[in-house]
Amino acid sequence: MRLVYVYLLVGIMLLTTAKAITVNPPHYYTDVEEGTFDMVNFHITNEANEIVNVTITIDQEIEGKVNVSKNNLSIPPNSKEEVTVVISRHQPLDGYIYFNDIPVHIKVNDTQPEQPPQPQPQTTNLTIIPSQPIAGKNFVLLLPNRENLTGYIYIPNSNNIYIISIINGVGIVSLSEDDYGSATIKLFGKEEYTETISISPPQVDSIYIDYPSSIKTGDEITFTVYADGDPVSAKLKFDGADNFTVKTNSFGEATVTFKKAGNYTLTVSYLGKTVVKALTVSPKPIKIQLPPEINTGEEMQIETEPNAKVVIKKDETTWTYTASADGTCTFTPPFPGEYTITAKTVDREGTVTFTARTTTHISVIGMTGTQTNEVKEGDVLLIQILDTNNEPVSDSNIDVYVDGMFYKTLDVVAGYTLWKVDKAGRVYEFKYSPSSEDYLPCSTTLYSSGKNPISMPINSIVIILLVIVGIIVILFAFGIIDVDKIKWFFKKEKIPL
Repeated sequence: MRLVYVYLLVGIMLLTTAKAITVNPPHYYTDVEEGTFDMVNFHITNEANEIVNVTITIDQEIEGKVNVSKNNLSIPPNSKEEVTVVISRHQPLDGYIYFNDIPVHIKVNDTQPEQPPQPQPQTTNLTIIPSQPIAGKNFVLLLPNRENLTGYIYIPNSNNIYIISIINGVGIVSLSEDDYGSATIKLFGKEEYTETISISPPQVDSIYIDYPSSIKTGDEITFTVYADGDPVSAKLKFDGADNFTVKTNSFGEATVTFKKAGNYTLTVSYLGKTVVKALTVSPKPIKIQLPPEINTGEEMQIETEPNAKVVIKKDETTWTYTASADGTCTFTPPFPGEYTITAKTVDREGTVTFTARTTTHISVIGMTGTQTNEVKEGDVLLIQILDTNNEPVSDSNIDVYVDGMFYKTLDVVAGYTLWKVDKAGRVYEFKYSPSSEDYLPCSTTLYSSGKNPISMPINSIVIILLVIVGIIVILFAFGIIDVDKIKWFFKKEKIPL
């Protein structure tokens, strides 16, 4: 019973594999036309929600006459890949190409009338070194009788023809990387000689792609592809925010400029081997200029790129604007605190933060229950810190200065504090220094209402005395006041000096 279940499971897996892909066209039929090759693009569609690995094989009967651009590939979910098949129409053929277990019938019909047998060229006694040439490499031809011959080699798979010169029995042929499959060598001397050889496709063990770790839109980025350590000409396919394909040059380099930021998948293909890389393209920075000081309730100007989309966010609230043709827009922050501005264009993006602060003022309520500008010792004062909207600010405390000297700090609760004036003075100054960046500092000054023979603050008197002394010193320095006359005056008045 268990064996039956195993068979059922294998059968279901085979059915799933068969249905995972579809191949179009499902077959290809043509007629013989000597010297002609057809290049047919087969589209393989993966309709499954998972990656499907596809292996392509060719019937032995048509091998060498039918060649595929790649033998193995992986198709992402719900995606399509393209495989190019080169079909020789030199002679009739009938066979199948298998995409996994899906057969695609390939047939070249013989429509030409039968030709009488032609005399076949003689076969030379050529020695090929190496015995199995490899595409992209050189190989040597040796003739034991040291003949001088000329001719050519024709490789149907690449449709390339190379001239051969054999001097003293030695010749050399340089193959390109797509010169593989069967090839015909024709040599001409006293007689015509023909030799058919097989060229192996190039073998690649590893592919390495070199490119910068940081990629930004608008920058020229150079990708270099190495196969087994040598720079090669490979195909680069980019899929993501933008889709495009480029090919590296003979130095293995391709320069790319990304117009759109985002995540990309890079597929590098070379000689049937594929390597996939994930890369991220970041937007180029965008300028955002703000005023040096930003206050709540006051309009501010934002300078950025023309027509940029500007998004301002504070906590869960978002404002969206579009910059004008000169790259400006205005915004009035309604709340104190930190805001984030993001500006975007097609290929640029930038973010800055700013803190909007609220102006504050101090209100002093006197004994009469109204705001006062005069105070005396013994008064009880209600002192408030208020913001622009006259809302209490409970952020910090108030420092009290009496006659210009620091006296004490008053604790503020919910924006209010009570103080009984316990120190006599002439000038009382209240200062608020916020501990939060949400608010601006402020201060207010009150004057004593008590009687005092000195009507001005001590600090002011000291300043006046210093000014008088300074004037006297200047008068002495310029000789305007004569010291001898002053001494004579005091002697005359009998005032001791």
